[in-house]
Amino acid sequence: MPDTTQSIVRSATRFFSGTMLSRITGMLRDMAMAYAFGTQSTVAALLVAFRFAHLFRRLFGEGALQTAFIPHFEELRKENPMRAGQFFCDLAISLTAFLTLLIVSIMMLLWILSSSIEFSPGNAEILWLTFLMMPSLLFICLFGINASLLQCEKSYFAPSAAPVAFNLIWIAGVFSVVFLSSSTAAMSWLAVFIIIACFAQWAITLPMTLNILKTYQCTDFWKHSKSFSKDVVQLIKPLMLGIVGVAASQINNALDAVFARWADAEGPAFLWYAIRLQQLPLALFGIALSGALLPPLARALKNNDTIKYRLFLNFALRSSIYLMLPITAALMIMGDSCINLIYGRGDFTSLSVVETTRSLWGYTLGLLPMALILILAPAFYAKGDYRTPSMAAAGSMVINIVLNSVLVGFLGLGAASVALATSFSAWFNFIWLGFILSKYQGSFSSPDLLSSISKITLATSIASICTAAMDIAIWGQATSFEILAGHQPEYSQHLGSQLSHLAVSSIAFILVLVIAGLLLRVDKLPFQRSEGKANVA
Repeated sequence: MPDTTQSIVRSATRFFSGTMLSRITGMLRDMAMAYAFGTQSTVAALLVAFRFAHLFRRLFGEGALQTAFIPHFEELRKENPMRAGQFFCDLAISLTAFLTLLIVSIMMLLWILSSSIEFSPGNAEILWLTFLMMPSLLFICLFGINASLLQCEKSYFAPSAAPVAFNLIWIAGVFSVVFLSSSTAAMSWLAVFIIIACFAQWAITLPMTLNILKTYQCTDFWKHSKSFSKDVVQLIKPLMLGIVGVAASQINNALDAVFARWADAEGPAFLWYAIRLQQLPLALFGIALSGALLPPLARALKNNDTIKYRLFLNFALRSSIYLMLPITAALMIMGDSCINLIYGRGDFTSLSVVETTRSLWGYTLGLLPMALILILAPAFYAKGDYRTPSMAAAGSMVINIVLNSVLVGFLGLGAASVALATSFSAWFNFIWLGFILSKYQGSFSSPDLLSSISKITLATSIASICTAAMDIAIWGQATSFEILAGHQPEYSQHLGSQLSHLAVSSIAFILVLVIAGLLLRVDKLPFQRSEGKANVA
């Protein structure tokens, strides 16, 4: 079936449906964590350790390896499908060997460090939990290459839904360890559950992966596979370039946790709960669209069809802008209500709601550029250009570190400033990529596109103002304004009150947005247009 904008939407929809399930269970997982442990420092230690243990996840699993694998696999498949299948088998063997060596080496290093250096109790706990969770890296990376193969075969639901198993096992772990008297022991046992969860996420994709390999006549997976075969070695150069960019992102994530811990012992927990909510629209729309976009872009370039390449790219950019602008405003206006509804019970206090909201606002300011980066980066990867996204990400990392050093280290601001620095660095990354890509493809702006963005921005602003005014009229205050003023609102932990507050605000925002959009004659979203009307902005 030929690639079209409609086929991209169908693929993204399948990705979306699977991701929706995984995100719902992920939200339930975070709710269980918040209810059982709140934002206490031991939870923050676990979340920091989780990031450290999975520091290489997006390098050799779902990020750099995936973006290098898909164009290379598509090229090999066009020439010889059997060779493409054998390449995947060789890569799986090579990756398993490499990761095993890497994990063992890191665990030995952590053991030596903990034995020879006396760390503070909090840092010692982070090292121990990182040590425990390191084996999970193998399974989560193997899941990543399985997911890449399935995406090339236009199978998006299974890899996007596989994290459901991960989340359910984590939830089971939370309720299995919550009764332990020692919080340190509870986190240690929860780390073991996380390893089991990563294994389950990989195992779910294994049957479909093996069935696909049979179609490529790769039935004897282990017998004929070679470690670091010629085709695998050819992947190393684009992989190394991709690793620079993804490593910058991963280092940013790890350093964010470190700076947040520096700012506040509970800071990493505030950031974790905030970014889980901020990443929900990114995962449901941005990542779904990006994951569905890369294979068609790569195939369009392999066929020298630059018109289709440009059409797909502009379609995805326009879709992201139309979706992310209203979501950004909604999170700014109703973010605290969302956080209170999702997490506000048990040990998650009103103070936790306020601090998590501040962190959410910091991340939300970068939601739009983060979504657009997810679209622009595959445009470079499809061209075989891994250097430009890598340089942009590296520059973004430097800016993030400098800003964090100033905001946390010198000004002594809280964990929310870490999120704010992340958003500023995301804007830098997006501007860099957009500037370079416009030199390749010409300007992406047009009077029609700029007019549409202006209209959706105005409609979103009207909806935000009306929603805030309605909150004041009904509830006597707009809690988001109270937080901005430096006050400490009290939030109800009664589910009915939480639901009614968010429901009324959400309905008002959506109704005003739709009415304002109709009055301003905002164009329909790109994915609502027929194939024949799709055009390049």
